[in-house]
Amino acid sequence: MKKAKRCLIAVVSGVLVATAVLSGCGKSKKEVSKNDDHLTVYLWENRLMKNIAPYIHEQFPDQDIEFIIGNNDTDLYSYFKEHDELPDIITVRRFSGTDAQDLQPYLMDFASYDVVSKYYSYAVQYYKNAEDEIQWLPICGIPQTIIANKTLFDQYGIKIPENYEEYVQACQQFYDNGIKPYSMDLGEDWSNNEIIQAAAIGEFTSLDGIEWRNGAETATDEVKFDDTLWKRIFSETSQFLKDSHFGKEDINIDINTGTQMFVEGKSAMFHGHPTVMQQLQKQMDAELIRIPYFSQTSDESYVYMTPSLNIAFNKNLEKDREKLDTALDVLDCMISEEGQKLIADGSGVISLNTDVPTMMQDVPGLEDEINNNAVYIRYSAQKSFDASLEAVHGLLSGEMDETQAFDTFRSVMNRKDPEEKATVNFENEYSISLNDRNGRDAASSILTTIREEKDAQLALVPYYYFTSSMYKGECTSSRVGMMTAKSSDTALYVAKINGKQVCELVENYLAETDENFYVTNKYELPIASGMKIIVNQAESGFLLKDLTVNDKKIDKEKEYSILLTDTTMSVLKKINPKCEIEQLKDTTLSSAWIAAMSKGQQPSAPEDYIEVEQ
Repeated sequence: MKKAKRCLIAVVSGVLVATAVLSGCGKSKKEVSKNDDHLTVYLWENRLMKNIAPYIHEQFPDQDIEFIIGNNDTDLYSYFKEHDELPDIITVRRFSGTDAQDLQPYLMDFASYDVVSKYYSYAVQYYKNAEDEIQWLPICGIPQTIIANKTLFDQYGIKIPENYEEYVQACQQFYDNGIKPYSMDLGEDWSNNEIIQAAAIGEFTSLDGIEWRNGAETATDEVKFDDTLWKRIFSETSQFLKDSHFGKEDINIDINTGTQMFVEGKSAMFHGHPTVMQQLQKQMDAELIRIPYFSQTSDESYVYMTPSLNIAFNKNLEKDREKLDTALDVLDCMISEEGQKLIADGSGVISLNTDVPTMMQDVPGLEDEINNNAVYIRYSAQKSFDASLEAVHGLLSGEMDETQAFDTFRSVMNRKDPEEKATVNFENEYSISLNDRNGRDAASSILTTIREEKDAQLALVPYYYFTSSMYKGECTSSRVGMMTAKSSDTALYVAKINGKQVCELVENYLAETDENFYVTNKYELPIASGMKIIVNQAESGFLLKDLTVNDKKIDKEKEYSILLTDTTMSVLKKINPKCEIEQLKDTTLSSAWIAAMSKGQQPSAPEDYIEVEQ
């Protein structure tokens, strides 16, 4: 990938502003992050840290790139901007223009760079604003379809549907045979968001639907609704629920229950992306196939597509050409064929890059839709998930008719968030960036606070559960929660092991290279508490040199209680299978941190927990 000026006049069809109002903690003039030239990239979930980050490091081994876990919420980046610490590259998955409005003045316009010319026009039609700026770009698409048990269809002599009328007939036949036609996990907000758009997909892809979507993406205050269009949308949503034989009992069907019903053959259809289907196929002695979503108003069918992530650049990158070139290299790497596969976590990737050939060869059943570009990119404004859940649950329970469901959806979409009161007033501020000893003060403060709350003597966790610096001043509960990775939250565990086993745990963590984690550079070193890890850096990675507790070498014979997360627990279990490990019930890293700060107390001071010797 060449580091040339990637500039050109990009002609892109489509229309939309990417913008949103965000609120937050008290401001601080003091910058807590280190001012250096390395590139900071925030990835919205831990899976991306494990998949795409190593690949980018491999492509650009001489570039100083730091990957940090983020949250699937643009408010995290608003929080950073309020303290003049917006990262270089930011990503989210749940996104619409209205969710990022306050960030608009601080984001770079991709329209004058040739990366935009590599995108299909339909892929960016909802990312172009009124000033002809494209501040966000989607990185490949993941097809979300109905997954059908063809073996069950064949067993009962039921035709695989090719249009909506045949879908209704198939559902009725399964219902008459005592089999649930479709076990959708309607206890989850994302499925309710999907069902409204999938049920009325013909409306959303119509000229009226596109016009509404354009307006919704660019709304600066409340989202305007075309009553005629949306009455049709909710009429079709209600009809889809009835035709699919969904009822009150489906309100509480979560992802695990819905999946299990399908695996056990108690339902004929489920839904999901290709990786989900691959996982289901391994569990089932049946042939599975994909079915697109059908329009109720025509014979057309569509692939419901979810962008794997949406990406934006800090506008300040344009002040540093070398750093910007590195950032554009990272973006080029992401939209390459291998990059997209890693981001989408497998096969079945809808490439939005015209230079990358289709990656749907191993995803049969959607050929016509893909060839015809009959791909619908979901609308995923943050409030649309809650709005969809309330409206669909109202229809399922019988408490709402179509008009009332629409009114509820519109009301929730435009509901003003109540002003959140501060739960804690931070007296100090700590950076999430590496300090001179290669530790992260903010992460150390959070982990030490949790360790002390749980009465553990030691703690060892990966770096990727901590997202944000801690800024002096008042802070709300939602902002406190954003300091840990909610999208990649982890259970907490406590084990009792001796000092020798603690050393072995750290040694194995640093040396481990399985799919769950890795330590390839200083940015990926673990966070510890109650102890100090002294490591040597070698060409092959990092080696444990010493481990101290209270400034003394750890007592190899003494027993210690140690707090662990999913990853470090799995390492301990691997090297010491007989070790007794207790999971702290109903407690995660994020919930423990939020609970501690809800008391109004100050977090514990950071510890000098790591030192890297060259």
